[in-house]
Parts: sequence; C-alpha cells; structure tokens
Amino acid sequence: MALEPVWIALVDASSLSPAQQLVLAELLARHGDPTAAARFFARPDVTAEARAFLIRSTYDHQLIKSVLATPVVTTEMLLIAADKLGAEAVLTEVARTRWDLKEAQLLLVERLDHASARRVADSWGGYVGHELRTALIDAAVRDRPKGRERGVASDAWRKAERDAWIARVEAWHGDIWALLSAESARGIWPELIARGEDHGSTSLIVNLLLSEAKELTDETLSACLKSEFADSAPAAESDTDLRGWEAWLELERIADIVDRHPRALLLHGVVLRPRVAALIAVAVAHSREKGISEWDWSHFEPVAAVCTSPEVLDDVAALVSTAVRPSWQRGEGPDPEWGTGRTKAADALAMNPLLSSAALALIAPLLSPVAAARFVLHPDEQVRKAAEEVVAQAVGKMRGERYDARTSRKEPERPSVPLDDVLAESGDPRAELAAFLPLKGAAAYKRQVAEAIAASRFADADLLRQLPALIVLGSTVQASTVAQLLQSDLGDNADAWEAFVGKAGRLTPNATKSLSTLIDEALDSGPEA
Repeated sequence: MALEPVWIALVDASSLSPAQQLVLAELLARHGDPTAAARFFARPDVTAEARAFLIRSTYDHQLIKSVLATPVVTTEMLLIAADKLGAEAVLTEVARTRWDLKEAQLLLVERLDHASARRVADSWGGYVGHELRTALIDAAVRDRPKGRERGVASDAWRKAERDAWIARVEAWHGDIWALLSAESARGIWPELIARGEDHGSTSLIVNLLLSEAKELTDETLSACLKSEFADSAPAAESDTDLRGWEAWLELERIADIVDRHPRALLLHGVVLRPRVAALIAVAVAHSREKGISEWDWSHFEPVAAVCTSPEVLDDVAALVSTAVRPSWQRGEGPDPEWGTGRTKAADALAMNPLLSSAALALIAPLLSPVAAARFVLHPDEQVRKAAEEVVAQAVGKMRGERYDARTSRKEPERPSVPLDDVLAESGDPRAELAAFLPLKGAAAYKRQVAEAIAASRFADADLLRQLPALIVLGSTVQASTVAQLLQSDLGDNADAWEAFVGKAGRLTPNATKSLSTLIDEALDSGPEA
C-alpha cells in the first residue's frame, strides 16, 4: 500500500487530465479505499468515462456503494454497478433515494425476479410510488416458473418434480400477492385491471384479486369479473373429454368466487348466470357419457351453490338419480365411497331452493338422514314419503346398532344354581353346589350364586365357609348350621367372639369377605381388631 499517499494527492490535485483521471480510476479500482474513491468520483471535473471505468474495473463492492452514494451518479453508472452488484443490491442501497433517476430505477426493476422484487419493495417501504409498485408487480409476474420437463421418468421422480414445480408456483404467487396486497398498492388495483387482458400481467392479477382478496369495492369487483368473464359463453374446446373436465373446474372456480364475494352474481349476474348454465350443460353431458367416479362427486356441491336455473338443476338431479360409475370401474364390487359421494351431491342439490319438487323427489331416496329430515313435512307427497322412509331406515339402523352394542357388552351366559328339587335328583347334590366354588364372574353373578347356595338345604358348613360372610350370616335357612359352625370355631374364646361381632357389624352391603376369613381374623385380632 506504498502508493496510497500518491493517489490521495492525485485525488486532491487541482486539475487532472482525462488520461490522468483514467490512471487514477484504475489505481482506485485496484487499491483505493472507499473514502478516496468517493472524493474522486464527486469531483466536478472528472469525466463520465473515468467514473464508469472506476465502477466497471473494481471488485470492491463497498467501494462501488460509496461512489454510488455521491450526487453525480447517472443512470448509466447505476446500470453498470448493477452488473457487478446485482439489480437488487443497487436498488436497495442507492436507487431508492434517487428520484431524479426514476428511469434507472425502472430499468433496474426489470432485471428483478419475483422474490427480489418483493424484497426491494419491503426495503423501500414508503418510498414506493404507484409507478414503481406497478413495475415491481409486472417484474414479478414476468418471472413465471418454467414448466415441468417432459420425458420418461420414474413415478417417484415425476412426483418429486411435480411437487417442486408446485412449490415454485406457490412461491411465485405468494410474492406477487405480497406486492399486490400492500396497503400502498390497493389504490392502483383499478388501474392494473384497466390495462386489459392483452397486458401480460392482467389475467394473473385479476385471478389473485378474486381468489385472495377478502374485500373488494363494487367497482374493483365488477372490473375483475368483467375482465375474467367477458361473455356468457365458455371457451370452446375441441377435445370433448377435456371440455367436460374444464367445465367442472371452471364451475368450481366460479363457486369459490361467489362464496368469497357474494355480490358477484348481483354485479355480473347477466353474464355469470348463463355462463354457469352453459358450463353445467357441458359437464352433465360429459358425465352422462363417461360415468361418474367417486372423485367426481365433489364437483356437484359447487354446482348446487351457483346454479340459479331450475331447468338446469332438474337436469343435474336427474343425472345424480341415474348416475353410474365409469366403464373401467363397473366390473368392480360395491364402492361405499361412491355412494357416500352421491349422497353428498344429493344433499347439496336439495339445499338449493330453486330445485323443483319433481327433481327433489328423484334424489330424496339418496339423501342423508339429516338432509331428509328437513323434508318430512314437504307439501309434495312423493318427496315427503321418500324423506320419511330415509329417516325411518336411519332410525331403525340406529336402534339395531344400539341393541347390538348392548348385547355385545353383556357377560356371557353363566349356569345358574339348580333348585333343591333338581339337586335331589342328582347323585351328589353337595358336589353340584361345590362346582360353583370358588365364586367367579361379575360381582352380580357371584352374589346370585352365593345367595342360591346359602338358600340350599344341601349346603354344609364347608361350603358356607367359602361364601361371603354377610350373605351367610343373613340366611335364615342356614342359621342353625352357622351357629354350630361358630361355636365349633370360636369356642369359649370371649375375645374372639367380641372381635367377630365387631367385624361382622362393620361389613358393608357389598362386602365379599368370606365367612372363613372373618372367623380367622377374629381369632387372630381379639376384641381390639
């Protein structure tokens, strides 16, 4: 850096020839510091050639930024700097403050992609005027993601490529909408729409406004609808299969627009209503010819939401009532999903108040119980009977399911203790009773068995010992046997008798402690237990 004093002296020299200026510019470009370069750049006698040479020759970005901050920067110099730093960096660092160089700003904006256009707008903040905001939006729209590549590939590769392409498109839309939805951009919406469909950005801007904006003024909404739906006839498509598919998709889009902007049919109904009718006619004809798959049923809900023609609705209802699956699916077994989709389509149509009673009668047997319940008092007898039958079937099914649920929760049937008359006829009545011990099963069943054994005259002391003490002590049939048993086990032990009486008095109604256990505890614990 031994030359530094030399070029500083040259920078401050009273006069420099054009050749000397070029030499000094080269020195500054290679070795100079930003401060010295900025002082040289700002000298009034420095030629445009020298200034351009300095910017073009240096690789020091900080030096370029320093010289661009001087008042003598021109459009040409900003464009040269953009070749080095990039258009985004120049706009962010310098150009936003140079309103005298609006031409340069607009030329630099044209070089931006959609992401950098959004970042520049964010960095400029309140500096973005209508003209520049429009330029940024147009630049972002022009940066359309390239279409997916064609060719032979594996399914996994195709899916990965499709997912990546969808992500790029979503990011593109997101950046454009961020530019378009900024508070300062709302005032230019009518101007952007008014440029007409021939302008490359208008179609996408209108689409984003209709699909993303929460609120639009009547003027803006009407302009968007007129731009997007210029006439009542849908675009012709030579491929009949594609024409039917496109019709369903456009109907879904119109339904989405009407759902988001309910005034759409009021402001542009003269075009939208006949257009919807024409689209439905194409879609219905296609579905009658090709059949309806389980995925196609989702199209019918949007149709029911936007159709305002009773005749067209009747045609759709007739299609739903007679629908068949596509030929490539007809050989397969029953498809519950197909039936569920058909019911949802019928429910959606039934909710349209313009559907005639005759059409409603066609689809009434297909309704869900919830939807059918709305029509059990319908004035049309055919509709009413069909709705009542759907509801009745649902109620019957519900009751059956409840009964099945109750029976499935029941304990398996267990044998009951035979009566003494039956036991007397067996070879060994005591053995018959002993087979039920120890007690097993649910609490209620064990109590039932214990009570039956305690009530039998064939129950001896050993069997009674195994039964709950509370049941045995309360049995009038076994009172004598139990008294003899206690006298035998407790004998003359007064403490044991007192303990036994105390413990027996504390037994709860559902206590399961056996008589044998109660006697053992009394013998072990004494009167204080």
